[in-house]
Amino acid sequence: MLNILRLGSTLARAAVTTKPTFIASKMSQFRHFSHGTSVFEIESSEDFNEKVIQSAVPVIVDFHADWCGPCQALGPRLEEKVNGQNGNVLLAKINVDHAGELAMDYGISAVPTVFAFKNGEKIAAFTGVLDDEQLDKFIENALTY
Repeated sequence: MLNILRLGSTLARAAVTTKPTFIASKMSQFRHFSHGTSVFEIESSEDFNEKVIQSAVPVIVDFHADWCGPCQALGPRLEEKVNGQNGNVLLAKINVDHAGELAMDYGISAVPTVFAFKNGEKIAAFTGVLDDEQLDKFIENALTY
């Protein structure tokens, strides 16, 4: 940080004075997951209502954070398994640092926390990291509930 300030350039000063939430929101536009259309990000309550509550297929909701090690381990595995379901189940990823109000609405006190929604209702949940067999069973239960 001191090296940036020593540069004395307008760009460096602007970067230091810009609000972190603005930078994070702009950077999220360029964030890429290893997924197709079965995985998407949720950033607001309206988005959640439209893409999760009103979904015609089950939706797995992953409340996570970029700084969370267990989230980093679970996220890609969950994405891969959902993508293997050929659109029969979807994955909504919610970064609690960007959608804190939504996380509070659902009582998220630890990450990763994963919910399964079907027909607008929460039908299952877990917190922490599951092994592959447990993830498969969680997804299968969401499909057959």
